Amino acid sequence: MPVTIAGFCAEFIRVLVTLTRPLSDYVLQFLYGLFMGGTKQLPPIENKILLIPATELAEKIRKRQLSCEEVMKAYIERAKQVHPYINAAVDERYEDALKDARNIDKFLASGVKSEEDIARDTPLLGVPFTCKEAIGVKGMKQTSGLVRHKDHVAEEDSHSAGFYRKAGAIPITVTDVPELCMWWESSNHVNGLTKNPYDNTRTVGGSSGGEGAIVTSAGALFGIGNDIAGSIRIPSSFCGIYGHKPSKGVISNWGTFPFCHIKTEHGDRTTEFVSTGPMCRYARDLPLLTRVLSDNDQRLQLDTKVNFRNVKVYYIEEFPGLLNAAVPDVKTAVRKAVRHFEDQYEVTATPIKFPELRHAFSIWECKLLEYDGMPFSFYLRGEDKSINFWWELFKSIFRCSDHTLPAIYFGMVDRRTKDKFYYFCLEQFKELERRFKEIFEEDAIVLVPNHPEPPPHYLMTIPMYPNIAYTCIFNILGLPSSQIPAGLSKGVPIGIQAVSGHLKDRISIAAALELDKVFNGWISPCPINI
Repeated sequence: MPVTIAGFCAEFIRVLVTLTRPLSDYVLQFLYGLFMGGTKQLPPIENKILLIPATELAEKIRKRQLSCEEVMKAYIERAKQVHPYINAAVDERYEDALKDARNIDKFLASGVKSEEDIARDTPLLGVPFTCKEAIGVKGMKQTSGLVRHKDHVAEEDSHSAGFYRKAGAIPITVTDVPELCMWWESSNHVNGLTKNPYDNTRTVGGSSGGEGAIVTSAGALFGIGNDIAGSIRIPSSFCGIYGHKPSKGVISNWGTFPFCHIKTEHGDRTTEFVSTGPMCRYARDLPLLTRVLSDNDQRLQLDTKVNFRNVKVYYIEEFPGLLNAAVPDVKTAVRKAVRHFEDQYEVTATPIKFPELRHAFSIWECKLLEYDGMPFSFYLRGEDKSINFWWELFKSIFRCSDHTLPAIYFGMVDRRTKDKFYYFCLEQFKELERRFKEIFEEDAIVLVPNHPEPPPHYLMTIPMYPNIAYTCIFNILGLPSSQIPAGLSKGVPIGIQAVSGHLKDRISIAAALELDKVFNGWISPCPINI
């Protein structure tokens, strides 16, 4: 495929940064600290309500051990408290949420429905949630960070937000995304930059970065993201929380902008690679949240217990190729997870070294092209306009462009040519698909890094763009994957993912629950004074 000037420059920086690790990381840390100032630590968590998992919190509300109103007030107060530090929430419905909470308290006090019936019909009754703003919540902003779309408000709930509401949960905020959700750094010219609570100079990831930041800051308990290349798993990893990308076709993407709202003559089959799923602080909430979002899809058999003595374990420490190399802390996390399954369940884990993974990022790009996905510029400019990315780049130097630097870069390198390399990548995909299909003929998990390094500094996502290879390859394979927090490296979170076979989401989720014991799950970015 042709190499653009922008692509060449970004690749040069990527090679330089990769080859000079860890020196480059120390230099970048110094420079970003110098120009952005030191990290501002979040205010401490001082309300124990904020530390109760969703399943337990819903039970306490049902039993009237806690009022829904006091739960709502606790989360609203915390969301307001952390907002100046992270800039994650872009719209709120606090007053309406409090009204919803009071109505639920009145309903529970009436005793018209048994506790058992409430648990069955509305298992999240009274629990607050947040939502990525690209996923519609009726009456709230849905701009996807696009200036020309800045006044757009969702006219109805997306299917996923509607399923949470049907289960009794109450939306309180919608959260920040990259421009048009096509990047892994959450910044735009409508709502600004979302900051990582662990280190303000590093990215929260994207495109569900606002969700990652607000959930880990205890401004929310759980939320909704969606994922075309890692947009649930990357921000969940960078923010030290759990996230699940479900199997292809399990959870509805309806009500999302962009992609699902745009109709063209040929359609856009790339939506087949998008998966909507839950993001949360506590692993124990993943089964219930996935069940709710899938509208209790019986194909997933989420209630079926997983015995890891009968599950094959595979692992990938890093993808082949010098520029795909993972840092030592990430590889150590994978090995630690592998040892746990070997020691606890007397299984022998098998390493995977598929040479095709060297081209994982390019394979993902080519699969999107094969599916006749509309070019990024189409979504950026609208149907009736053109855009000159070099002119936009020049304007951005003077902060006069409506578009962010990552969006401009992506528009420059967005590949449209079906050349020899394109067909080579499609053949590589077929071989990868065959290999993974063979692995998942039996119950199995593959443990693999979520990202080869800790969260990068801002804008370093541009030269390091191909690092999404670790996540995007599983989108085009249609496989479920659960992100698992794996501790801190250089003071910021890292994570691994557990991948399982199609419709075997229960196995990857069970692996997350199992490894929660190993890595101790969510680590607060601020003191807890309770």
